[in-house]
Amino acid sequence: MFSIRKAWNGISGGKPHAPISTIPRDILSRRAAVDVQLTTLDAIEPSDTRAAPRFLPGKTTTILTTKSGKRLAARIINVSATGVAVEAEAADLRADDVAKVGSRPVTPGRRVAHGIVLVFQTPLKPEECGPDIVL
Repeated sequence: MFSIRKAWNGISGGKPHAPISTIPRDILSRRAAVDVQLTTLDAIEPSDTRAAPRFLPGKTTTILTTKSGKRLAARIINVSATGVAVEAEAADLRADDVAKVGSRPVTPGRRVAHGIVLVFQTPLKPEECGPDIVL
């Protein structure tokens, strides 16, 4: 019967070794205490975390057009001057498959918990940013 001990002894030459650890030795050594101030996201101003403020339009339904020309219904999560977060009816839709949101050309952004973020190729004008916008 095959034994792991015999295989290990064959590889190591039968010499005892220190236990293998995935933790680097530096982490286990004592260090001086460092005073770290943690901040919460609530304490950070939106301008520090976002390129533009988010808003929710009055009409939250829109149409996504894929690069292949397929049209899919979607719900708008939020909008900013630079992009839009949407929840598509097709859960497997990837951000890089979408060419337009409504009539606006977009580029891929990222995936979020309930959908995808798409970046407008031309940012919205300040007067367009509000609940009256229709995408």
